[in-house]
Amino acid sequence: MPSRRLRWSAIGLFAVIAAAALSGCASSPSSQAAGYAESMGGTNRALATLPGRPACFWLRNFDGSWIVLNDSELIVYAPLQSRPYLIKLFEPVIDLKFHERLGFEDTAHTGMICNDSMDDLIVPHWQPHRVPITAVHALTKPQADRLLAENHLKVPARAKPARGDQAKSKGAANR
Repeated sequence: MPSRRLRWSAIGLFAVIAAAALSGCASSPSSQAAGYAESMGGTNRALATLPGRPACFWLRNFDGSWIVLNDSELIVYAPLQSRPYLIKLFEPVIDLKFHERLGFEDTAHTGMICNDSMDDLIVPHWQPHRVPITAVHALTKPQADRLLAENHLKVPARAKPARGDQAKSKGAANR
Protein backbone atom coordinates (compact mmCIF):
# COMPACT_ATOMS: atom_id res chain seq x y z
CA MET A 1 0.00 0.00 0.00
CA PRO A 2 2.75 2.56 0.82
CA SER A 3 4.36 1.82 -2.54
CA ARG A 4 1.07 2.64 -4.33
CA ARG A 5 0.82 5.95 -2.50
CA LEU A 6 4.40 6.70 -3.37
CA ARG A 7 3.77 5.80 -7.01
CA TRP A 8 0.63 8.00 -7.22
CA SER A 9 2.47 10.83 -5.48
CA ALA A 10 5.28 10.54 -8.00
CA ILE A 11 2.77 10.52 -10.87
CA GLY A 12 1.02 13.58 -9.40
CA LEU A 13 4.34 15.36 -8.93
CA PHE A 14 5.31 14.51 -12.52
CA ALA A 15 1.97 15.90 -13.75
CA VAL A 16 2.54 19.15 -11.86
CA ILE A 17 6.07 19.48 -13.27
CA ALA A 18 4.85 18.72 -16.80
CA ALA A 19 2.08 21.32 -16.50
CA ALA A 20 4.57 23.91 -15.25
CA ALA A 21 6.94 23.11 -18.11
CA LEU A 22 4.14 23.43 -20.64
CA SER A 23 3.04 26.77 -19.22
CA GLY A 24 6.67 27.91 -19.43
CA CYS A 25 6.56 27.18 -23.15
CA ALA A 26 3.72 29.64 -23.48
CA SER A 27 6.21 32.45 -23.01
CA SER A 28 8.66 31.22 -25.65
CA PRO A 29 9.58 33.69 -28.40
CA SER A 30 7.43 31.90 -30.98
CA SER A 31 4.38 32.00 -28.74
CA GLN A 32 5.11 35.63 -27.89
CA ALA A 33 5.08 36.39 -31.62
CA ALA A 34 1.79 34.54 -31.90
CA GLY A 35 0.42 36.62 -29.03
CA TYR A 36 1.67 39.77 -30.73
CA ALA A 37 0.03 38.75 -34.00
CA GLU A 38 -3.21 37.96 -32.15
CA SER A 39 -3.19 41.36 -30.45
CA MET A 40 -2.53 42.95 -33.84
CA GLY A 41 -5.66 41.25 -35.20
CA GLY A 42 -7.71 43.01 -32.52
CA THR A 43 -6.55 46.38 -33.78
CA ASN A 44 -7.58 45.78 -37.40
CA ARG A 45 -10.82 47.70 -36.86
CA ALA A 46 -8.91 50.73 -35.58
CA LEU A 47 -6.40 50.50 -38.43
CA ALA A 48 -9.21 50.35 -40.99
CA THR A 49 -10.20 53.91 -40.00
CA LEU A 50 -6.75 55.34 -40.77
CA PRO A 51 -6.62 57.72 -43.74
CA GLY A 52 -4.79 56.77 -46.89
CA ARG A 53 -4.23 53.33 -48.29
CA PRO A 54 -1.95 50.50 -47.10
CA ALA A 55 1.42 50.90 -48.78
CA CYS A 56 5.19 50.51 -48.66
CA PHE A 57 8.09 52.91 -49.04
CA TRP A 58 11.70 52.24 -49.91
CA LEU A 59 14.17 52.78 -47.09
CA ARG A 60 16.61 54.32 -49.56
CA ASN A 61 14.01 57.07 -50.22
CA PHE A 62 13.68 57.99 -46.54
CA ASP A 63 16.05 60.89 -45.88
CA GLY A 64 15.05 61.45 -42.27
CA SER A 65 12.11 63.79 -42.90
CA TRP A 66 9.32 63.17 -40.40
CA ILE A 67 6.70 64.97 -38.34
CA VAL A 68 5.27 63.49 -35.15
CA LEU A 69 1.49 63.70 -34.88
CA ASN A 70 1.27 62.13 -31.41
CA ASP A 71 3.02 59.46 -29.36
CA SER A 72 1.72 56.65 -31.63
CA GLU A 73 1.62 58.22 -35.11
CA LEU A 74 3.98 60.11 -37.36
CA ILE A 75 4.18 61.19 -40.97
CA VAL A 76 7.36 60.30 -42.83
CA TYR A 77 8.30 61.65 -46.22
CA ALA A 78 9.94 59.34 -48.74
CA PRO A 79 11.25 60.77 -50.98
CA LEU A 80 11.37 64.26 -49.62
CA GLN A 81 8.01 65.92 -49.08
CA SER A 82 6.55 64.55 -52.30
CA ARG A 83 5.15 61.38 -50.72
CA PRO A 84 3.79 61.40 -47.15
CA TYR A 85 3.21 58.13 -45.29
CA LEU A 86 1.32 57.71 -42.04
CA ILE A 87 3.13 55.38 -39.63
CA LYS A 88 1.06 53.88 -36.79
CA LEU A 89 3.01 52.33 -33.91
CA PHE A 90 2.00 49.29 -31.87
CA GLU A 91 2.60 51.16 -28.61
CA PRO A 92 3.10 54.81 -27.77
CA VAL A 93 6.58 56.27 -27.39
CA ILE A 94 6.23 58.93 -24.72
CA ASP A 95 7.60 62.28 -25.92
CA LEU A 96 8.32 60.90 -29.40
CA LYS A 97 8.43 64.47 -30.71
CA PHE A 98 11.55 65.17 -28.67
CA HIS A 99 13.59 62.34 -30.22
CA GLU A 100 16.02 63.82 -32.69
CA ARG A 101 16.75 60.67 -34.64
CA LEU A 102 14.57 57.81 -35.81
CA GLY A 103 15.25 54.86 -38.03
CA PHE A 104 13.55 51.83 -39.49
CA GLU A 105 14.29 48.14 -39.67
CA ASP A 106 12.64 46.04 -42.34
CA THR A 107 12.30 42.59 -40.82
CA ALA A 108 12.02 40.84 -44.20
CA HIS A 109 15.21 42.57 -45.46
CA THR A 110 13.49 43.74 -48.66
CA GLY A 111 14.62 47.33 -48.34
CA MET A 112 11.00 48.41 -47.86
CA ILE A 113 8.87 49.39 -44.87
CA CYS A 114 5.41 47.99 -45.49
CA ASN A 115 1.96 47.77 -44.00
CA ASP A 116 1.32 44.42 -42.21
CA SER A 117 4.98 43.40 -42.29
CA MET A 118 5.89 43.72 -38.59
CA ASP A 119 8.72 46.17 -39.42
CA ASP A 120 10.14 48.29 -36.60
CA LEU A 121 10.71 51.94 -35.83
CA ILE A 122 14.12 52.35 -34.19
CA VAL A 123 14.10 54.96 -31.40
CA PRO A 124 17.54 55.63 -29.87
CA HIS A 125 17.60 56.12 -26.10
CA TRP A 126 14.20 54.47 -25.67
CA GLN A 127 13.38 51.11 -24.12
CA PRO A 128 12.72 49.04 -26.11
CA HIS A 129 14.74 50.48 -29.00
CA ARG A 130 12.50 48.75 -31.54
CA VAL A 131 8.81 49.65 -31.66
CA PRO A 132 6.66 47.50 -33.97
CA ILE A 133 4.85 49.31 -36.78
CA THR A 134 1.21 48.30 -37.14
CA ALA A 135 0.38 50.31 -40.26
CA VAL A 136 2.00 52.19 -43.13
CA HIS A 137 -0.49 54.19 -45.22
CA ALA A 138 0.30 56.33 -48.24
CA LEU A 139 -1.36 59.72 -47.85
CA THR A 140 -2.39 62.35 -50.33
CA LYS A 141 -1.25 65.91 -49.63
CA PRO A 142 -4.79 66.92 -48.47
CA GLN A 143 -4.94 63.89 -46.13
CA ALA A 144 -1.54 64.78 -44.64
CA ASP A 145 -2.58 68.42 -44.23
CA ARG A 146 -5.82 67.35 -42.50
CA LEU A 147 -3.90 65.11 -40.06
CA LEU A 148 -1.53 67.96 -39.26
CA ALA A 149 -4.46 70.33 -38.68
CA GLU A 150 -6.28 67.79 -36.47
CA ASN A 151 -3.15 67.53 -34.33
CA HIS A 152 -2.71 71.32 -34.20
CA LEU A 153 0.43 71.25 -36.34
CA LYS A 154 1.38 73.06 -39.51
CA VAL A 155 3.78 72.15 -42.27
CA PRO A 156 7.04 74.09 -41.99
CA ALA A 157 7.41 76.95 -44.46
CA ARG A 158 10.46 75.45 -46.19
CA ALA A 159 10.07 73.05 -49.09
CA LYS A 160 10.42 69.95 -46.91
CA PRO A 161 10.80 69.24 -43.21
CA ALA A 162 14.40 69.12 -42.09
CA ARG A 163 15.68 65.84 -40.77
CA GLY A 164 13.86 65.18 -37.56
CA ASP A 165 12.13 68.54 -37.75
CA GLN A 166 8.92 68.86 -35.81
CA ALA A 167 6.14 71.07 -37.04
CA LYS A 168 5.41 73.83 -34.55
CA SER A 169 2.11 74.07 -32.75
CA LYS A 170 -0.23 76.74 -34.00
CA GLY A 171 -0.17 78.32 -30.57
CA ALA A 172 3.62 78.19 -30.19
CA ALA A 173 5.50 81.45 -30.38
CA ASN A 174 7.88 81.88 -33.30
CA ARG A 175 11.47 81.99 -32.21
